[in-house]
Amino acid sequence: MFPDNELDRDVIRPTVSERRCHIIDSIKHIDELRLLRSVYGDMLHVVGVYTPIELRVDRLANRASRGDDVYRLIDRDSGEELDYGQRVQDTFPLSDFFLRADKGTDSQLKARVKRFLDLMLGTRIATPTINERAMYAAFSAARNSACLSRQVGAALTNKAGSVISVGWNDVPRPFGGLYETTDAGESFDSDHRCWNVEGGRCFNDIEKSAIADAVVAKMVDKEIIAADKREEAYKLMRHDSQLRSLIEFSRAVHAEMHALLSAGAIHGSEVKGGKLFVTTYPCHSCARHIVAAGIEEVYFLEPYRKSLATKLHSDAITDRETDKNKVRIMPFDGVAPSRFLKFFSSHENGRKDSSSGAMKVRPAYPVTAITLEAIPTLEALAVRELQSTGLDGDASSVKGRQASEADAGDAK
Repeated sequence: MFPDNELDRDVIRPTVSERRCHIIDSIKHIDELRLLRSVYGDMLHVVGVYTPIELRVDRLANRASRGDDVYRLIDRDSGEELDYGQRVQDTFPLSDFFLRADKGTDSQLKARVKRFLDLMLGTRIATPTINERAMYAAFSAARNSACLSRQVGAALTNKAGSVISVGWNDVPRPFGGLYETTDAGESFDSDHRCWNVEGGRCFNDIEKSAIADAVVAKMVDKEIIAADKREEAYKLMRHDSQLRSLIEFSRAVHAEMHALLSAGAIHGSEVKGGKLFVTTYPCHSCARHIVAAGIEEVYFLEPYRKSLATKLHSDAITDRETDKNKVRIMPFDGVAPSRFLKFFSSHENGRKDSSSGAMKVRPAYPVTAITLEAIPTLEALAVRELQSTGLDGDASSVKGRQASEADAGDAK
């Protein structure tokens, strides 16, 4: 902690009569977003703007200098391998609102932006779209998972848009279904999920390590590599090869498969022509079952770099929105599940005036408003931390900011 008099020099006192909204044009690294969240909390509103790959290529090709590699620029923007590089693929899924800037008209885009502002400021009664309800169901379903790798959720809708099943990734139990907690006071003796077996180890990782060890042992035995290079070779194979990305040895049923199995048991005739909403881009294993089941569209929140879905099934799956002759896998558009309850509960205390019976007119004010008294101190602490690491070049602009009503980020 800093002495009171030393910290006070950096504290910017907010002007009560002045209301401000700071707009940050782009956030490209997850640590930038974490820092802003730590200071502003729910007062930070991040908009994830997505443009279809074909439009990005066309626009960059028109603007790029001679010799520039358009695809290299796109790959660099999405996620460099270096820790300090741009990592938009990690940052984008943490947005509060997703906006797809496709080939629609300007009026369509403005209407969607206005809806976000109305929701954020509580100025209009708005209810969730069919897609937003489905993605929230998928997001909620993911909370059921006890997988050691990641929690994934899925929701399947029929042609009418009604959710007919949900699923999550977890270990199957005998005679159908997945292991799950049925009662808060139940014993976990019969729960054979990975967290409760052999000290809580991922079986997929165990098998991959065994494969790497066996291959390296054979290479040493055949004198392909020297014995003193065994450990180095093992690490290379285990962590820096395609073996690292294998998912075939997991005990868990994937969320997409769980949703399809559940729907097939009860609503089998409604699966064909339906839509699947998943919190993570489908893996190549699930992709073939999605195609075979007759799903028409898949919407996802988080990219999945290891997926080979479009590579292995290019004849049946596409990520191009304009190609309607294949199963389209597209990023989700609308209110993020993490903001669902807050944005759509802004009128929970009543929507009409008790005396007149007329609809209440609510002044524009962030529905996620928090007390602002602590923000100048949090800003000063953040700046001091950046200065202590030598990253004070950009910190000076933060230091001069006053507490804001809301901040908006554009994670592209």
